[in-house]
Amino acid sequence: MQEKRFLRVRPISIPSVSPPVPGFIPASDGRENLAFFARCTGVNRRQVPARVSQALEEIELTDKAHVRVDQMSGGMQRRLHLAATLVSHPSLLVLDEPTAGVDLGVRMSIHDLIRRRAEQGAAVVVVTHELDEAEVLSHRVALLHQGRLKALAEPQTLVHETFGNSQLFVVRTVLIFSPALCERLQEIGFRRDSDESNEWWLQSDLPLDTLIAHLYRGLGGARDAIAEVSVRRPGLKT
Repeated sequence: MQEKRFLRVRPISIPSVSPPVPGFIPASDGRENLAFFARCTGVNRRQVPARVSQALEEIELTDKAHVRVDQMSGGMQRRLHLAATLVSHPSLLVLDEPTAGVDLGVRMSIHDLIRRRAEQGAAVVVVTHELDEAEVLSHRVALLHQGRLKALAEPQTLVHETFGNSQLFVVRTVLIFSPALCERLQEIGFRRDSDESNEWWLQSDLPLDTLIAHLYRGLGGARDAIAEVSVRRPGLKT
């Protein structure tokens, strides 16, 4: 009689990585998918239901846990994938664009979740193109350009090294598409993030009253189009 041999596979603890594209079982619902991920990452069978419920609650998908993955929106799938990285309580989280494709409310919830996991002792690495997100979430920021490390420091250190003691002088206009106003603001040195924006900004270390006087002299008769003038602290996104 031929001897039968069985191979016992023991799950190992590995860092939890969240890629940008989910890899779920489309015909299964959210809870079933999370249970599958939990078992694959070594969670004890008896602990799986509690871990799954906790992960669903953390990403605010408890009421959608019964929905099949192929019937979820892209934003829901991204949140579910984040839950899949959390269900095993990893000591290292690598999150690739965790807030892409979600609305502002969900984005803030994900930020809070990342902070909680870091406070609980997990090491969290967030890959993002959103520099403002990197600034508010990170203890240290690494800036990469064409695959090369260009800077590595605390966010405030990077801001200070880039902008020094200067401030952002921000002007909000009433008229967005006034060619004359746009031309005069550009001549003074202001710029804006897009052609549709009515916010213009100028980086300067001059006193506010000096800048306002310079602005009003430069605008001349177009000064009535200015709705608001303010000063902001520069950030990594600037």
